[in-house]
Amino acid sequence: MKSRFKAFYTKVRQSKFAQDSFWALFGNVLAKAMSLLGAIIVARLLGKEIFGEFGTIRSTLISVAMFSTFGLGYTATKFIAESKDRNPNLIKGIAILTMGISLVLSGILAILLFVFAKYVSDVIFEAPHLVTPVRLVSFWVIFSALTTAQIGILSGFNAFKSMARINTYVGILAFTNSFILTYFFDLNGALIALLCTQIFNCYLNYMEVQKFIPAANLVGSAEFKALSKKILKFSTPVAMQEGLYALTSWLTIILLLKFSDYGEVGLYSAAAQWSAIILFIPGILRNVILTHLSENNKDLLKHTEIIRKTILINLVTTVIPFIGIYLLRHWIVGFYGESYKDELDYILAISLFSTIFISISNVYAQAFMSIDKNWYMFGLRFTRDVLIITGTYLFLINNIYSGALSLVVSNLIIQICFLVIIMFIYNNIKLGHV
Repeated sequence: MKSRFKAFYTKVRQSKFAQDSFWALFGNVLAKAMSLLGAIIVARLLGKEIFGEFGTIRSTLISVAMFSTFGLGYTATKFIAESKDRNPNLIKGIAILTMGISLVLSGILAILLFVFAKYVSDVIFEAPHLVTPVRLVSFWVIFSALTTAQIGILSGFNAFKSMARINTYVGILAFTNSFILTYFFDLNGALIALLCTQIFNCYLNYMEVQKFIPAANLVGSAEFKALSKKILKFSTPVAMQEGLYALTSWLTIILLLKFSDYGEVGLYSAAAQWSAIILFIPGILRNVILTHLSENNKDLLKHTEIIRKTILINLVTTVIPFIGIYLLRHWIVGFYGESYKDELDYILAISLFSTIFISISNVYAQAFMSIDKNWYMFGLRFTRDVLIITGTYLFLINNIYSGALSLVVSNLIIQICFLVIIMFIYNNIKLGHV
Protein backbone atom coordinates (compact mmCIF):
# COMPACT_ATOMS: atom_id res chain seq x y z
CA MET A 1 0.00 0.00 0.00
CA LYS A 2 2.80 2.39 0.96
CA SER A 3 4.69 1.69 -2.27
CA ARG A 4 1.55 2.26 -4.33
CA PHE A 5 0.92 5.59 -2.62
CA LYS A 6 4.54 6.60 -3.17
CA ALA A 7 4.32 5.67 -6.86
CA PHE A 8 1.10 7.66 -7.22
CA TYR A 9 2.62 10.65 -5.42
CA THR A 10 5.71 10.54 -7.67
CA LYS A 11 3.53 10.34 -10.78
CA VAL A 12 1.49 13.35 -9.68
CA ARG A 13 4.60 15.37 -8.86
CA GLN A 14 6.08 14.64 -12.28
CA SER A 15 2.84 15.50 -14.09
CA LYS A 16 3.00 18.92 -15.73
CA PHE A 17 -0.79 19.05 -15.77
CA ALA A 18 -0.90 18.43 -12.00
CA GLN A 19 1.78 21.07 -11.35
CA ASP A 20 -0.02 23.68 -13.44
CA SER A 21 -3.34 22.83 -11.80
CA PHE A 22 -1.81 23.19 -8.34
CA TRP A 23 -0.38 26.65 -9.05
CA ALA A 24 -3.56 27.72 -10.82
CA LEU A 25 -5.42 26.95 -7.58
CA PHE A 26 -2.88 27.97 -4.95
CA GLY A 27 -3.27 31.66 -4.14
CA ASN A 28 -6.47 31.84 -6.18
CA VAL A 29 -8.21 30.14 -3.26
CA LEU A 30 -7.18 32.92 -0.90
CA ALA A 31 -7.95 35.56 -3.52
CA LYS A 32 -11.44 34.22 -4.14
CA ALA A 33 -12.15 33.83 -0.44
CA MET A 34 -11.16 37.45 0.18
CA SER A 35 -13.23 38.64 -2.78
CA LEU A 36 -16.27 36.69 -1.60
CA LEU A 37 -15.96 38.03 1.93
CA GLY A 38 -15.73 41.53 0.50
CA ALA A 39 -18.80 40.91 -1.68
CA ILE A 40 -20.83 39.69 1.31
CA ILE A 41 -19.85 42.77 3.29
CA VAL A 42 -20.88 44.96 0.34
CA ALA A 43 -24.23 43.16 0.15
CA ARG A 44 -24.81 43.61 3.88
CA LEU A 45 -23.79 47.27 3.92
CA LEU A 46 -25.88 48.18 0.88
CA GLY A 47 -29.00 46.11 1.60
CA LYS A 48 -31.02 44.09 -0.90
CA GLU A 49 -32.31 46.97 -3.08
CA ILE A 50 -29.08 48.95 -3.48
CA PHE A 51 -27.08 45.72 -3.82
CA GLY A 52 -29.47 44.90 -6.66
CA GLU A 53 -28.47 48.18 -8.30
CA PHE A 54 -24.81 47.32 -7.77
CA GLY A 55 -25.39 43.85 -9.26
CA THR A 56 -27.17 45.33 -12.28
CA ILE A 57 -24.34 47.77 -13.03
CA ARG A 58 -21.69 45.11 -12.44
CA SER A 59 -23.53 42.64 -14.68
CA THR A 60 -23.73 45.28 -17.42
CA LEU A 61 -20.01 46.01 -17.15
CA ILE A 62 -19.11 42.32 -17.26
CA SER A 63 -21.36 41.77 -20.27
CA VAL A 64 -19.77 44.64 -22.20
CA ALA A 65 -16.26 43.53 -21.19
CA MET A 66 -16.87 39.93 -22.25
CA PHE A 67 -17.99 41.07 -25.68
CA SER A 68 -15.04 43.45 -26.05
CA THR A 69 -12.48 40.70 -25.38
CA PHE A 70 -13.56 39.06 -28.66
CA GLY A 71 -12.61 35.66 -27.28
CA LEU A 72 -8.96 36.71 -27.34
CA GLY A 73 -8.13 35.35 -23.89
CA TYR A 74 -8.70 31.76 -24.95
CA THR A 75 -7.23 32.52 -28.37
CA ALA A 76 -4.00 33.75 -26.80
CA THR A 77 -3.79 30.64 -24.62
CA LYS A 78 -4.29 28.25 -27.53
CA PHE A 79 -1.98 29.99 -30.01
CA ILE A 80 0.87 30.55 -27.56
CA ALA A 81 0.58 26.99 -26.18
CA GLU A 82 0.88 25.67 -29.74
CA SER A 83 3.60 28.11 -30.87
CA LYS A 84 6.01 28.36 -27.94
CA ASP A 85 7.77 25.13 -28.98
CA ARG A 86 6.72 24.74 -32.62
CA ASN A 87 7.12 28.34 -33.82
CA PRO A 88 8.33 30.76 -31.08
CA ASN A 89 8.83 33.54 -33.63
CA LEU A 90 5.07 34.11 -33.57
CA ILE A 91 4.84 34.80 -29.84
CA LYS A 92 5.26 38.58 -29.85
CA GLY A 93 2.87 38.91 -32.78
CA ILE A 94 0.24 36.90 -30.92
CA ALA A 95 0.66 39.06 -27.81
CA ILE A 96 0.48 42.32 -29.77
CA LEU A 97 -2.62 41.27 -31.67
CA THR A 98 -4.57 39.90 -28.71
CA MET A 99 -3.88 42.84 -26.40
CA GLY A 100 -4.17 45.41 -29.19
CA ILE A 101 -7.55 44.22 -30.45
CA SER A 102 -8.83 43.97 -26.87
CA LEU A 103 -7.71 47.54 -26.15
CA VAL A 104 -9.38 48.99 -29.26
CA LEU A 105 -12.69 47.15 -28.88
CA SER A 106 -12.97 47.73 -25.14
CA GLY A 107 -12.04 51.41 -25.56
CA ILE A 108 -14.81 51.94 -28.10
CA LEU A 109 -17.40 50.17 -25.96
CA ALA A 110 -16.32 51.99 -22.78
CA ILE A 111 -16.72 55.37 -24.51
CA LEU A 112 -20.16 54.37 -25.82
CA LEU A 113 -21.23 53.26 -22.34
CA PHE A 114 -20.01 56.57 -20.88
CA VAL A 115 -21.81 58.64 -23.54
CA PHE A 116 -25.08 56.70 -23.37
CA ALA A 117 -25.06 56.24 -19.58
CA LYS A 118 -28.15 58.45 -19.23
CA TYR A 119 -30.10 56.37 -21.74
CA VAL A 120 -29.04 53.14 -20.06
CA SER A 121 -30.05 54.45 -16.63
CA ASP A 122 -33.31 56.15 -17.65
CA VAL A 123 -34.70 53.69 -20.19
CA ILE A 124 -33.12 50.29 -19.55
CA PHE A 125 -32.55 50.35 -15.79
CA GLU A 126 -35.50 52.72 -15.17
CA ALA A 127 -33.36 54.32 -12.48
CA PRO A 128 -32.23 57.85 -13.52
CA HIS A 129 -30.15 58.23 -10.34
CA LEU A 130 -27.74 55.54 -11.62
CA VAL A 131 -26.37 57.69 -14.46
CA THR A 132 -23.39 58.95 -12.42
CA PRO A 133 -22.46 55.48 -11.04
CA VAL A 134 -22.57 54.02 -14.56
CA ARG A 135 -20.29 56.74 -15.91
CA LEU A 136 -18.04 56.38 -12.88
CA VAL A 137 -17.05 52.82 -13.75
CA SER A 138 -17.60 52.70 -17.52
CA PHE A 139 -13.84 52.51 -18.18
CA TRP A 140 -13.60 49.41 -15.98
CA VAL A 141 -14.42 47.62 -19.26
CA ILE A 142 -11.01 48.49 -20.74
CA PHE A 143 -8.97 47.13 -17.84
CA SER A 144 -11.12 44.01 -17.60
CA ALA A 145 -10.69 43.22 -21.31
CA LEU A 146 -6.92 43.76 -21.15
CA THR A 147 -6.68 41.58 -18.04
CA THR A 148 -8.51 38.78 -19.85
CA ALA A 149 -6.06 38.93 -22.77
CA GLN A 150 -3.09 39.03 -20.38
CA ILE A 151 -4.34 35.99 -18.47
CA GLY A 152 -4.69 34.16 -21.78
CA ILE A 153 -1.08 34.99 -22.69
CA LEU A 154 0.30 33.93 -19.29
CA SER A 155 -1.72 30.71 -19.40
CA GLY A 156 -0.21 29.83 -22.76
CA PHE A 157 3.22 30.06 -21.11
CA ASN A 158 2.06 27.88 -18.18
CA ALA A 159 2.78 30.85 -15.87
CA PHE A 160 0.21 29.68 -13.34
CA LYS A 161 2.54 30.14 -10.38
CA SER A 162 3.01 33.81 -11.23
CA MET A 163 -0.73 34.32 -11.69
CA ALA A 164 -1.39 32.72 -8.29
CA ARG A 165 0.85 35.31 -6.66
CA ILE A 166 -0.81 38.16 -8.54
CA ASN A 167 -4.30 36.96 -7.67
CA THR A 168 -3.40 36.82 -3.99
CA TYR A 169 -2.43 40.51 -4.05
CA VAL A 170 -5.57 41.37 -6.00
CA GLY A 171 -7.84 39.45 -3.62
CA ILE A 172 -6.43 41.27 -0.58
CA LEU A 173 -6.90 44.64 -2.29
CA ALA A 174 -10.44 43.73 -3.40
CA PHE A 175 -11.47 42.92 0.17
CA THR A 176 -9.86 46.03 1.67
CA ASN A 177 -11.20 48.40 -0.99
CA SER A 178 -14.70 46.94 -0.92
CA PHE A 179 -15.07 47.22 2.84
CA ILE A 180 -13.59 50.70 3.31
CA LEU A 181 -15.03 52.45 0.25
CA THR A 182 -18.51 50.93 0.58
CA TYR A 183 -18.65 51.82 4.27
CA PHE A 184 -17.91 55.48 3.58
CA PHE A 185 -19.40 56.04 0.10
CA ASP A 186 -22.15 53.39 -0.29
CA LEU A 187 -22.89 52.39 -3.91
CA ASN A 188 -20.34 54.74 -5.47
CA GLY A 189 -17.70 53.45 -3.08
CA ALA A 190 -18.41 49.82 -4.02
CA LEU A 191 -18.09 50.70 -7.71
CA ILE A 192 -14.88 52.70 -7.21
CA ALA A 193 -13.42 49.69 -5.36
CA LEU A 194 -14.34 47.51 -8.34
CA LEU A 195 -12.53 49.89 -10.71
CA CYS A 196 -9.40 50.32 -8.57
CA THR A 197 -9.02 46.57 -8.09
CA GLN A 198 -9.28 45.92 -11.83
CA ILE A 199 -6.68 48.59 -12.66
CA PHE A 200 -4.29 47.06 -10.12
CA ASN A 201 -4.86 43.57 -11.57
CA CYS A 202 -4.24 44.79 -15.11
CA TYR A 203 -0.98 46.51 -14.09
CA LEU A 204 0.44 43.44 -12.32
CA ASN A 205 -0.48 41.17 -15.24
CA TYR A 206 1.10 43.55 -17.73
CA MET A 207 4.39 43.58 -15.82
CA GLU A 208 4.38 39.77 -15.74
CA VAL A 209 3.59 39.43 -19.46
CA GLN A 210 6.64 41.54 -20.32
CA LYS A 211 8.90 38.86 -18.80
CA PHE A 212 7.77 36.29 -21.37
CA ILE A 213 7.51 38.32 -24.57
CA PRO A 214 10.69 38.61 -26.70
CA ALA A 215 11.94 42.15 -27.28
CA ALA A 216 12.02 41.87 -31.07
CA ASN A 217 9.15 41.01 -33.39
CA LEU A 218 10.53 38.09 -35.39
CA VAL A 219 7.86 37.89 -38.10
CA GLY A 220 7.63 39.86 -41.34
CA SER A 221 4.66 41.98 -42.38
CA ALA A 222 3.20 39.26 -44.62
CA GLU A 223 3.46 36.64 -41.87
CA PHE A 224 2.01 39.09 -39.34
CA LYS A 225 -0.96 39.72 -41.63
CA ALA A 226 -1.52 35.99 -42.07
CA LEU A 227 -1.34 35.54 -38.30
CA SER A 228 -3.92 38.31 -37.84
CA LYS A 229 -6.35 36.55 -40.17
CA LYS A 230 -5.79 33.23 -38.44
CA ILE A 231 -6.39 34.71 -34.99
CA LEU A 232 -9.53 36.56 -36.09
CA LYS A 233 -10.86 33.43 -37.80
CA PHE A 234 -10.40 31.41 -34.62
CA SER A 235 -11.62 34.18 -32.30
CA THR A 236 -14.81 35.10 -34.15
CA PRO A 237 -16.95 32.13 -33.05
CA VAL A 238 -15.39 32.27 -29.56
CA ALA A 239 -16.23 35.98 -29.38
CA MET A 240 -19.78 35.25 -30.50
CA GLN A 241 -20.07 32.64 -27.74
CA GLU A 242 -18.83 35.03 -25.08
CA GLY A 243 -20.91 37.88 -26.49
CA LEU A 244 -23.94 35.63 -26.46
CA TYR A 245 -23.29 34.60 -22.86
CA ALA A 246 -22.80 38.23 -21.86
CA LEU A 247 -25.99 39.28 -23.65
CA THR A 248 -27.95 36.43 -22.06
CA SER A 249 -26.69 37.29 -18.57
CA TRP A 250 -27.62 40.92 -19.09
CA LEU A 251 -31.03 40.20 -20.62
CA THR A 252 -32.00 37.93 -17.73
CA ILE A 253 -31.20 40.77 -15.31
CA ILE A 254 -33.32 43.16 -17.41
CA LEU A 255 -36.16 40.60 -17.39
CA LEU A 256 -36.04 40.56 -13.60
CA LEU A 257 -36.19 44.35 -13.54
CA LYS A 258 -39.09 44.55 -15.98
CA PHE A 259 -41.21 41.87 -14.27
CA SER A 260 -40.15 42.34 -10.65
CA ASP A 261 -37.71 44.80 -8.96
CA TYR A 262 -34.15 45.45 -7.84
CA GLY A 263 -34.76 43.31 -4.76
CA GLU A 264 -35.09 40.22 -6.97
CA VAL A 265 -31.86 41.19 -8.75
CA GLY A 266 -30.22 41.46 -5.34
CA LEU A 267 -31.43 37.96 -4.40
CA TYR A 268 -30.15 36.50 -7.66
CA SER A 269 -26.81 38.34 -7.34
CA ALA A 270 -26.33 36.95 -3.83
CA ALA A 271 -27.09 33.38 -5.00
CA ALA A 272 -24.82 33.83 -8.02
CA GLN A 273 -21.91 34.74 -5.73
CA TRP A 274 -22.02 31.30 -4.12
CA SER A 275 -22.47 29.50 -7.43
CA ALA A 276 -19.32 31.31 -8.57
CA ILE A 277 -17.52 29.99 -5.48
CA ILE A 278 -18.44 26.40 -6.36
CA LEU A 279 -17.33 26.94 -9.97
CA PHE A 280 -14.17 28.70 -8.85
CA ILE A 281 -11.78 25.73 -9.09
CA PRO A 282 -13.23 24.42 -12.41
CA GLY A 283 -13.10 27.99 -13.72
CA ILE A 284 -9.45 28.44 -12.72
CA LEU A 285 -8.60 25.17 -14.45
CA ARG A 286 -10.18 26.15 -17.77
CA ASN A 287 -7.00 27.80 -19.08
CA VAL A 288 -4.92 24.88 -17.76
CA ILE A 289 -7.22 22.46 -19.61
CA LEU A 290 -7.10 24.46 -22.84
CA THR A 291 -3.31 24.78 -22.67
CA HIS A 292 -2.75 21.03 -22.29
CA LEU A 293 -5.48 20.00 -24.74
CA SER A 294 -4.02 22.38 -27.34
CA GLU A 295 -0.50 21.06 -26.78
CA ASN A 296 -1.79 17.51 -27.36
CA ASN A 297 -4.47 18.11 -29.99
CA LYS A 298 -2.61 15.82 -32.42
CA ASP A 299 -2.51 12.95 -29.94
CA LEU A 300 -6.03 11.50 -29.68
CA LEU A 301 -5.25 9.12 -26.81
CA LYS A 302 -3.61 11.77 -24.62
CA HIS A 303 -6.27 14.30 -25.57
CA THR A 304 -9.01 11.89 -24.45
CA GLU A 305 -7.12 11.02 -21.28
CA ILE A 306 -6.85 14.71 -20.30
CA ILE A 307 -10.60 15.17 -20.83
CA ARG A 308 -11.45 12.17 -18.64
CA LYS A 309 -9.12 13.30 -15.85
CA THR A 310 -10.47 16.83 -16.02
CA ILE A 311 -14.10 15.71 -15.84
CA LEU A 312 -13.27 13.72 -12.71
CA ILE A 313 -11.38 16.65 -11.18
CA ASN A 314 -14.18 19.09 -12.02
CA LEU A 315 -16.81 16.75 -10.62
CA VAL A 316 -14.96 16.27 -7.33
CA THR A 317 -14.05 19.95 -6.92
CA THR A 318 -17.65 20.95 -7.64
CA VAL A 319 -19.53 18.38 -5.57
CA ILE A 320 -17.45 18.83 -2.39
CA PRO A 321 -18.01 22.62 -2.03
CA PHE A 322 -21.61 22.15 -3.24
CA ILE A 323 -22.36 19.80 -0.34
CA GLY A 324 -20.66 22.08 2.18
CA ILE A 325 -22.39 25.27 1.03
CA TYR A 326 -25.75 23.53 0.64
CA LEU A 327 -25.65 22.24 4.21
CA LEU A 328 -24.59 25.66 5.55
CA ARG A 329 -26.98 27.70 3.41
CA HIS A 330 -29.30 28.65 6.32
CA TRP A 331 -26.35 30.19 8.17
CA ILE A 332 -25.11 31.85 4.96
CA VAL A 333 -28.50 33.44 4.31
CA GLY A 334 -28.61 34.77 7.84
CA PHE A 335 -25.27 36.48 7.37
CA TYR A 336 -26.65 38.63 4.52
CA GLY A 337 -29.19 40.31 6.80
CA GLU A 338 -32.95 40.51 7.25
CA SER A 339 -33.77 41.82 3.76
CA TYR A 340 -32.55 38.54 2.20
CA LYS A 341 -33.87 36.12 4.83
CA ASP A 342 -37.28 35.02 3.51
CA GLU A 343 -36.47 34.12 -0.11
CA LEU A 344 -32.74 33.60 -0.58
CA ASP A 345 -32.64 30.08 0.93
CA TYR A 346 -34.41 28.13 -1.83
CA ILE A 347 -33.09 30.38 -4.61
CA LEU A 348 -29.58 29.63 -3.39
CA ALA A 349 -30.24 25.87 -3.18
CA ILE A 350 -31.41 25.64 -6.82
CA SER A 351 -28.62 27.88 -8.08
CA LEU A 352 -26.02 25.70 -6.33
CA PHE A 353 -27.37 22.51 -7.90
CA SER A 354 -26.95 23.95 -11.41
CA THR A 355 -23.20 24.29 -10.91
CA ILE A 356 -22.60 20.53 -11.13
CA PHE A 357 -23.86 20.41 -14.73
CA ILE A 358 -22.19 23.69 -15.70
CA SER A 359 -18.83 22.46 -14.40
CA ILE A 360 -18.81 19.34 -16.56
CA SER A 361 -20.13 21.22 -19.60
CA ASN A 362 -17.18 23.62 -19.37
CA VAL A 363 -14.73 20.75 -19.89
CA TYR A 364 -16.37 19.90 -23.20
CA ALA A 365 -16.39 23.57 -24.19
CA GLN A 366 -12.58 23.65 -23.83
CA ALA A 367 -12.32 20.37 -25.74
CA PHE A 368 -14.30 21.78 -28.67
CA MET A 369 -12.06 24.85 -28.69
CA SER A 370 -8.84 22.83 -28.63
CA ILE A 371 -9.81 20.97 -31.84
CA ASP A 372 -11.04 24.13 -33.63
CA LYS A 373 -14.74 23.23 -33.44
CA ASN A 374 -15.80 26.66 -32.18
CA TRP A 375 -18.80 26.99 -34.50
CA TYR A 376 -20.29 23.79 -33.11
CA MET A 377 -19.95 25.24 -29.63
CA PHE A 378 -21.49 28.53 -30.67
CA GLY A 379 -24.56 26.79 -32.09
CA LEU A 380 -25.02 24.74 -28.94
CA ARG A 381 -24.59 27.71 -26.62
CA PHE A 382 -26.91 29.86 -28.72
CA THR A 383 -29.66 27.27 -28.36
CA ARG A 384 -28.99 26.91 -24.63
CA ASP A 385 -29.07 30.63 -23.90
CA VAL A 386 -32.20 31.28 -25.95
CA LEU A 387 -33.97 28.52 -24.04
CA ILE A 388 -32.85 29.91 -20.67
CA ILE A 389 -34.23 33.35 -21.54
CA THR A 390 -37.43 31.86 -22.96
CA GLY A 391 -37.96 29.66 -19.91
CA THR A 392 -37.41 32.58 -17.53
CA TYR A 393 -39.82 34.76 -19.52
CA LEU A 394 -42.55 32.10 -19.55
CA PHE A 395 -42.23 31.53 -15.79
CA LEU A 396 -42.46 35.29 -15.18
CA ILE A 397 -45.41 36.16 -17.43
CA ASN A 398 -47.43 33.22 -16.13
CA ASN A 399 -46.59 34.06 -12.49
CA ILE A 400 -45.37 30.49 -11.89
CA TYR A 401 -42.39 31.62 -9.82
CA SER A 402 -41.04 34.90 -8.46
CA GLY A 403 -38.37 36.81 -10.38
CA ALA A 404 -35.09 35.30 -9.16
CA LEU A 405 -36.64 31.87 -8.68
CA SER A 406 -37.86 31.86 -12.31
CA LEU A 407 -34.32 32.46 -13.50
CA VAL A 408 -32.59 29.79 -11.40
CA VAL A 409 -35.23 27.12 -12.18
CA SER A 410 -35.05 27.81 -15.93
CA ASN A 411 -31.25 27.73 -15.79
CA LEU A 412 -31.18 24.40 -13.94
CA ILE A 413 -33.49 22.63 -16.40
CA ILE A 414 -31.66 23.89 -19.49
CA GLN A 415 -28.17 23.20 -18.09
CA ILE A 416 -29.06 19.54 -17.48
CA CYS A 417 -30.31 19.15 -21.06
CA PHE A 418 -27.30 21.04 -22.43
CA LEU A 419 -24.81 18.71 -20.76
CA VAL A 420 -26.45 15.59 -22.21
CA ILE A 421 -26.48 17.07 -25.71
CA ILE A 422 -22.92 18.43 -25.67
CA MET A 423 -21.53 15.08 -24.50
CA PHE A 424 -23.35 13.23 -27.27
CA ILE A 425 -22.22 15.61 -30.03
CA TYR A 426 -18.59 15.74 -28.88
CA ASN A 427 -18.35 11.94 -28.79
CA ASN A 428 -19.75 11.77 -32.32
CA ILE A 429 -17.25 14.37 -33.53
CA LYS A 430 -14.40 12.44 -31.92
CA LEU A 431 -15.54 9.25 -33.62
CA GLY A 432 -15.84 11.01 -36.97
CA HIS A 433 -19.62 10.74 -37.15
CA VAL A 434 -20.18 14.48 -37.51
